[in-house]
Amino acid sequence: MTENTPRVFLPVPATGPARLWFSIMLSALGLPLLWLMFTLLRAPVISYRIDGGMLTISSSLGSSQLDKAIMLARVNLARPEWLHDGSLRFGTERPGYCVGFFSYPTLGEVWQVSDCSENAVLIVARGETHPVVVTPSDRDAFLKAVENGSPSTFAPPGKRTQSWWFTLILVLAVLTLVVLALVTVFFVAPSRLRYKVGDGALEVSTLFSRRRIPLAGVRAFRHRPLLGARLSGLALPGYNVGSWMLDTMATTSLASARNDGVLLEGDGRFFLNPRDPEGFLAALGDHGATVIANLQLQRRR
Repeated sequence: MTENTPRVFLPVPATGPARLWFSIMLSALGLPLLWLMFTLLRAPVISYRIDGGMLTISSSLGSSQLDKAIMLARVNLARPEWLHDGSLRFGTERPGYCVGFFSYPTLGEVWQVSDCSENAVLIVARGETHPVVVTPSDRDAFLKAVENGSPSTFAPPGKRTQSWWFTLILVLAVLTLVVLALVTVFFVAPSRLRYKVGDGALEVSTLFSRRRIPLAGVRAFRHRPLLGARLSGLALPGYNVGSWMLDTMATTSLASARNDGVLLEGDGRFFLNPRDPEGFLAALGDHGATVIANLQLQRRR
């Protein structure tokens, strides 16, 4: 290999810590989103059963179960109703599941077990402190069954509302962004870091850019820096790129870790950690840098 042939060096790998931190961060950020998506996909159960002179309203969501029975003989009014501008007072409101006390401009406060759709039935019965609102899929058949007491069972239409789809798409989008961001941070960024020596310069590729460092007048040597505070940049498993105080001096780190590597001194200080430091130093010397062999040299200033 001639002096003019560019050589590419990879940093010391740090795949183990990267995978560990990726798993930890994915669990911390992704699992709550997965749980939210699971609850969205898990369909609630709502039913309205008429039998034995009773209207039984049942709802369940996960471990939550609710049953309410109303005697048909006590029903004073049962009519179709169009719901709008309602607000939750107490209970549960999520896409496709509205159970609890709600308030409407034209109805006041009602007790509601519905799929949150607008086409509903309003029931007023003696002994009930609030009107009852339900949303059977076939309102006409439900009203006839309430009037006649004929045994039958009804359920809401079961259609996904626009808000349900919006929420699901939003959760999926956020989950996808979280996974992509974590993959970029813990795997793509370290894989982009590399050192290319050729044409009298060192070119360092990072996640978003390439930095060219002319080697004329640069001194290079093996170095284990005294670690200090970070001034700017990213400190991630396998990717430490930015400005740090190393050896009490501002130093640009272009390395996977800052514990042991090669220091360049010239127009600034640069710390790198190639997995083949001796071959890297030899390549730097071939392209114009002054290589200092003494490991203890330059622990100064």
